[in-house]
Order: sequence, then structure tokens, then C-alpha cells
Amino acid sequence: MPALLLIIAYVIIGLLGLLLLALVMSFVVLLIIRVPFVRTPKRATQALIDAKIIHSTDLVYDLGAGDGKFLNDIVKATGCRGEGFEISPFVWLMGEFRAATSKRFTMHLQNFLNVDLSEPTIIFNFLAPAGIPGLAQKLNTEVKAGQTVISYGFELPGWTPMQTIDPQPDRPTGSKFYVYKKT
Repeated sequence: MPALLLIIAYVIIGLLGLLLLALVMSFVVLLIIRVPFVRTPKRATQALIDAKIIHSTDLVYDLGAGDGKFLNDIVKATGCRGEGFEISPFVWLMGEFRAATSKRFTMHLQNFLNVDLSEPTIIFNFLAPAGIPGLAQKLNTEVKAGQTVISYGFELPGWTPMQTIDPQPDRPTGSKFYVYKKT
């Protein structure tokens, strides 16, 4: 019996150690890339769902997916499939737990700048302004005709939105979705 308790204690200590390591690595990533984790607000996610841009046949890539909450809500509401890409280990781990309860999306601990963007029908991002120019450059070279790009909060330089969705029309200074279609 004491040996079993010792094994359980080692497992618990090991898991706590991994969690602490993920937390420290996430802090280091935050210091290096200077992009904080901010969730897409529920009201905004609902406005995008209500706009009926995303359909059950779509594959949605969420670049900088954070804890996977946005993807989880989108796949539940639309029946689409999704893949989230997150560089911060601790936040990714939260998303991985969320994805484990869903059969409709997966999470990847990966920098989205190293992801091939030619497969998804919809590419979503909610990034800090510092990440937008690099993303726009990547989109210019990899997005194919017919793909939809949705940017929340910030417009993509050099791209013209075909639609703007305002989740809070009563607050004209609030964040909006900018929807682009590659032609």
C-alpha cells in the first residue's frame, strides 16, 4: 500500500511540475513575442455566428487560438471543423483540454507563421497589432482564391474587406470583424 501512495505522489508531483514548466514557458513566450492572451468576447463570437459566414462544410483555422474557446463555440454553433494554432504552452494546454471534449476541432502547439494556409476555407485571427503585418504578408503569398479571412479587431494592411461586422453597434469605437475574400 505505501508503494502505491508513493507512485501516486510522484505522478501528482510530475503533473504539477509539467504545469509549472508550461506556465513558465508561456511567460517567456509572452516576453519574447509581446502578445498577450485575450479571448474573443462572447458577444463578438455570437455576432459572427449570426452573420452566417461559417458553415458546416468549412474548415476554420484559428491563428493564435489561445484556449480554444472561440473555436469551440464556432464548431458547436455551425458544425464546421476547426484547427487552432497557439504558441504559448500554458494557454495551448487549456485549449487542448477543451478540444479533447470536442470531435470537431484540434489544437496545435505551433507558431502559425509555420503553418500552410492553403487548406482551410476560413482563416480567423484576433492578434495584437504587432502580429498583423507579418500575418498579412503570409496571407498574400499563401491564401488561394475563394478562401475567406476574418480578422477581429484590426484590418489587414493591403487588403480590402468585403464585409464588416460590428458586434456592438451601440459602441462605434469597439472592435469589429473584417471579412476578406481572396479573389
